[in-house]
Amino acid sequence: MPALGAFAIAQPKLSTLLCGAVAGYLLIMLTNPVRASFLDGFRAVRRYRALWVTLGVFGFANALFQLGLRIYFHNALPPVERPTFVWFRDAWKDREHWLSGTSESLWFLPRTEFSHAVRESVLPAVESVAGIFNNIVTTFPLSAIAAILLLVNWDGHHRVLMKALRRRFGRFGFAVHFGILLCALAAIAKPLVYVPQVFSAAGFGPELQLFWFQWAPVIVWLSFLFEYLFGVCIQIYLILLAYVWIRGLTFTHHHLLDFAIRRFSYVVKWAAIVMLLSSICIDAPLILKNFAPFSGWLPDDDIFGSRLRVARAALATFLLLGSTMQITLTFHSESWRKAMRDHLRFVGRHWWSFAWYLIVAAFHFFALHLCDLSFRRGLGEGTSLWVVWILLFPWLAGWISAWLLASWACVFKHCKNHREEGGQLVPETLPT
Repeated sequence: MPALGAFAIAQPKLSTLLCGAVAGYLLIMLTNPVRASFLDGFRAVRRYRALWVTLGVFGFANALFQLGLRIYFHNALPPVERPTFVWFRDAWKDREHWLSGTSESLWFLPRTEFSHAVRESVLPAVESVAGIFNNIVTTFPLSAIAAILLLVNWDGHHRVLMKALRRRFGRFGFAVHFGILLCALAAIAKPLVYVPQVFSAAGFGPELQLFWFQWAPVIVWLSFLFEYLFGVCIQIYLILLAYVWIRGLTFTHHHLLDFAIRRFSYVVKWAAIVMLLSSICIDAPLILKNFAPFSGWLPDDDIFGSRLRVARAALATFLLLGSTMQITLTFHSESWRKAMRDHLRFVGRHWWSFAWYLIVAAFHFFALHLCDLSFRRGLGEGTSLWVVWILLFPWLAGWISAWLLASWACVFKHCKNHREEGGQLVPETLPT
């Protein structure tokens, strides 16, 4: 009875809060100056399902790999260290705690845990907004398969990449091509890093195992570079897919992918700057901390984790400051210096529309990550419902990310064109 009374008192306040939140959300979405672009982005995602299915497949594959890794560790590690799996927590039917929940109930999310989730959702939300202008695709572990397909020249895409790099960089294109192939080999080897028992079964001695674990982060770093470049190429393809909806262009997916690869050769210089900053600020400390001369400088503690979060925030801020660089290079095939001038001109002329796009995108990503963290903690790590959620979440995240990415392409083109010819889409043929 006390629980029912508390529920009766809390229900009006909760319903009022939810109604106010929904009304505020609708007010912002229906009155912001770029609402037409968000609507066009929704139409583009509805017209070309590949926009959200592509992101959903990559995210689902990553979640499935992480789940498989958890199952592997559950079977391979000692009972004290292994991750737990339970179907349901036992005490969720307790009548005295059905409203507030306990640590053993079906859903338990104390106010302190929710507050932590709110704080921890800020940085992923900022990184996701920055990813719209850089790389929002989680390509691992499918990047290993993509690396194999690249090496065997699947459907001729490797040849298209070689020609595009040579045309863009001349002789230096061979060096860029060699670096991509080296990173592709690392991407193929990366899944083995997560299975250390393979090396014990192969007869590796303790010294060789130590050598492997010290240098494994190097393989992870090189693989990340390939994953990033592959994700950038996929993102260019998705941006172009949204663009063909805006302009009503005729295309085939094979033609559009080859076109994205050619445009990728113009984006690679800007991508190289991002990779350099990421390598120095994030990957280098993770690699050096495993070696004795640097372990004292880079202890694996809370301070080290805080520094990494600061580095991630700084990198996301840098990407936000250069937000139109990637899409400008994709559409206009310019040098990165000229693209920087165009970026500053774009922000100076259209700062109001661009600011509203950032506000709406940040709100959606914050709500998305807050929902993810809340469900993970509320359902309990390792429960059956937790497993279901982590496999369903990539599809939700993929749809929202695809919608915001397509909306960004619409915002950019609408701001560039200022006017549309009677609002009609003129059929054209995609240029080569």
